[in-house]
Amino acid sequence: MTITNAHTHLELGWLADYCPAVTGSDFVPWIVGLIERRIKLGDTWEPSVEAAVEAGIQALLDSGVTQVGDISLTGKSIGPLLDSSLKGIVYVEVLGMKAEQSDDILNRAITIIDQWRPRERSDMRVGLTIHSPYSVHPTLWQKSLDYARREALPLCIHMAEGPDEFTFMTKGTGPLVDGYHRRFGGTEFPCPGVTPTRYLEDVGALALKPLLVHAVQVDDGDIERIKDSGSSVVHCPRSNLRLRCGRMPLELFMAYDVPVYLGTDSLSSSPSLNICDELEVAIALHYGKVKPEAIENLLHRPMPGIA
Repeated sequence: MTITNAHTHLELGWLADYCPAVTGSDFVPWIVGLIERRIKLGDTWEPSVEAAVEAGIQALLDSGVTQVGDISLTGKSIGPLLDSSLKGIVYVEVLGMKAEQSDDILNRAITIIDQWRPRERSDMRVGLTIHSPYSVHPTLWQKSLDYARREALPLCIHMAEGPDEFTFMTKGTGPLVDGYHRRFGGTEFPCPGVTPTRYLEDVGALALKPLLVHAVQVDDGDIERIKDSGSSVVHCPRSNLRLRCGRMPLELFMAYDVPVYLGTDSLSSSPSLNICDELEVAIALHYGKVKPEAIENLLHRPMPGIA
């Protein structure tokens, strides 16, 4: 029987001690602290990444997972996942807020993908993830989308995760501007003036039918766009709660018949990789709005394009 954890960051398992307490943490201070910790440690964190990947794969297997959607910035989770019995997709990540760095960022990801695609299995593929609307410059968006389209790569995107992202994307204000963009060099990062979902439609991302992670800050119009594009979404309730992102309107996605998966996200924002723990919280979070058996069925949906 298929049991899917559709969103992990196995490489971030070494940051499990950074996971917010059950009372939560605001999103921007959390992600800024995460990035700064990695910068401070330089290359010394790489052995920790390798150990975290191995431990994470074992945790997935121990929890009964058979399919996984993993995000890899360094490429270090790809080999171990290909060597495991798990099925799924490993998405190599690009993100960057400066137009002049777009070629270097994308070429780094292409090098990783080219290294591993000859070894991919029909049931464990290598794809691309363009991190999010608020963290990727429009130039990098277009170059990355062109590459994904040309190579027919599976695509994954974090989007509409929390209110700070929505405020920046629609108004160009809020904590992401002061706490994130200015700190990491995106001082001229443009505000599109539309919702994250509409932005993905405008740049052509939805046309590639991506796997959209989080999709919390959405309305009926956004969900209709996702439905019409043939895209699917991943629900990560524990991460959303601990990062104070809000409640994903799961009942609306199901009403529109959008394919929904469950994912744990990383150990830096969720207390375990056990998808059954995620299921329990999802059932409680959506009590009275979505039937428990309908949420349980989300566990058994195969990753897109994976039998």
